[in-house]
Amino acid sequence: MAESRTEKNSDIADEILEEERKLRNKKIFKILMWIFIPLFIIFTVSYTCLRYIGNIGIVVREYPVYSDDINEELNGLKIVQFSDIHYGKNSSIKDIKKLVNLINEINPDIVIFTGDLIDEEYIISNDDKESIMSEFNRITSNIGKFAIRGEEDFDDFKDIFDNSNFTILENKIEKIYIGKSTINLIAVDDTYSKEELTLSDANYSIGVIHKPDLADQVIDDYEPNMIIAGHSHNGQVILPLIGPVIKKEGAKKYISSHYDIDGIPLYISGGLGNSYYPFRLLNHPSINLYRLRTK
Repeated sequence: MAESRTEKNSDIADEILEEERKLRNKKIFKILMWIFIPLFIIFTVSYTCLRYIGNIGIVVREYPVYSDDINEELNGLKIVQFSDIHYGKNSSIKDIKKLVNLINEINPDIVIFTGDLIDEEYIISNDDKESIMSEFNRITSNIGKFAIRGEEDFDDFKDIFDNSNFTILENKIEKIYIGKSTINLIAVDDTYSKEELTLSDANYSIGVIHKPDLADQVIDDYEPNMIIAGHSHNGQVILPLIGPVIKKEGAKKYISSHYDIDGIPLYISGGLGNSYYPFRLLNHPSINLYRLRTK
């Protein structure tokens, strides 16, 4: 039976609607692709920069430190500070080997670690500990190697540094003799009591702390010539015009790499590992090298 004119018109109308639907879907798909592809590229590039490129290598940040209290015996003294390894999160034994090689190339007089060796979320194995101790024993210094705890350092910290020829300083003032001159290392954490510590005369004194926001109290109590700290990672992610992004408790006032507090310099290590997030931007893993200089 022949198809009626009404039915033919209906079929034609359906075909037209179907074509219009297909064209509309194609337009929507193109629009979505124009939106999705740039977003995907931006996300991929950003993640690569934050997660991988930002964590490449170890930078040596060198600071000349001038003071009238630095005499000829102390002039040129090299102090290396490393900090915040957070082993097991995104730092491995390969990173520690690179660190040790770099420190030994500098040929430091004094080496100081300022806290947070093992990441608190990582369960360290005996093999890990043996490997770290083996590497830390390779660190050479002309005068001494010292370490303080961070808030994530517990028994493994003590085992490793005790067996790596480091002197652990816990709320203690350590006097270092260099010829006829002396340096005080004022190594304290936020539990210290000034009444329990005795500060003796020295040619030069260095405050050694983990959390940089403790600096004001140390300056009030001891007036050191300089202070070194860790903990902040310098914010890990640094955005142009904005500055450090990730601010931790204990490093909210002082977070960047260098401050002058009433004439006393505070230096904060950017650290080697990461905390919270495995991201870095404009802030590569680093160690600090201080060269004491007479004015």
